[in-house]
Amino acid sequence: MNAHDLLTDQTIIVTGAATGIGQAFALGAAAQGAHVVVADMHAADETLDLIAQAGGRATYARVDVSDEASVWAMAETALQATGRIDGLVNNAAYFREVKLTPFEELDPAQWDRIFQVNVKGVWLCCKAVMPAMRTRGCGSIVNIASVVAVAGQPGYLHYVATKGAVLAMTKGLAKECGKDGVRVNVIAPGFVITDATKNRPIEWQQSFLKARALSREQRPTDLVGTALYLLSDLAGFVSGQTIVVDGGHIMY
Repeated sequence: MNAHDLLTDQTIIVTGAATGIGQAFALGAAAQGAHVVVADMHAADETLDLIAQAGGRATYARVDVSDEASVWAMAETALQATGRIDGLVNNAAYFREVKLTPFEELDPAQWDRIFQVNVKGVWLCCKAVMPAMRTRGCGSIVNIASVVAVAGQPGYLHYVATKGAVLAMTKGLAKECGKDGVRVNVIAPGFVITDATKNRPIEWQQSFLKARALSREQRPTDLVGTALYLLSDLAGFVSGQTIVVDGGHIMY
C-alpha cells in the first residue's frame, strides 16, 4: 500500500461535504483513490469541482440526515454509482445556528432539532450503510464528535450533549457491528476555523488556542489524516475508539 492509495476503488460517503470539514474529508478521500459520495443538504458544486480538477471521482447525493427516506436514498445513490459502500464519515451536524446560551434559556425546539441532526442523523446513516457493508463483511464508519464532549463547555449544553451521545453511540455501534466486520470509531476535533465557526466570540476561540500544546488555529485539513487512517486497512483492528485531534488540548 502506497501513501496515495489508501482507499483505492473504495466508495466513501461523507455527509456535510459541501463545505468546511466535510469538504476536507471528501477531498482527502478522493486523493487516496476513493469514489466519494458528496452528501449534503445544499449544493456541493465546489467540492465536486475540486475533486474533478484533481482527477478524482465523486457523486453528489442531496441528503437531510434527520430524514430516514432521504438517508436511504443517499445510500442507494452510492450503490447505483459503484455497487458498494466501504466507508461512511458522519460529519453533518447542526452547529452554524447554535448560539452561546445559558442552559436554562435554551429553546426546547432547538434542543430537539440539534438532536435530530447530530444524534438521530448519525444513527440513520449508520443504519442505511450497514446492509451493504454486512454483505461484503467489512467497512469503516467514522463519526465526528467534538472535544467539548470530552472537556465540557459552558453555554452550549445542547451541542455538548449531542456530541457526548455520538461518543457513546460509537462504542455501542462498534460492539454491535463488529460481528459483521464493520469498524466504528470517532474523531473529536478541537475548535476548527470554518465559515460555520469563525463568527464565534473571539474570547471563546482564544480559550481553545491558549489551551493547546500546538498554539495555532486548527484547520479542517488537520483532521483528514486521522480520518483516512480510520477508513483504511491501516486501522483494520481499531474499533470503538475516540481519537481527539485538537493540537494537544486534551491529553490521555
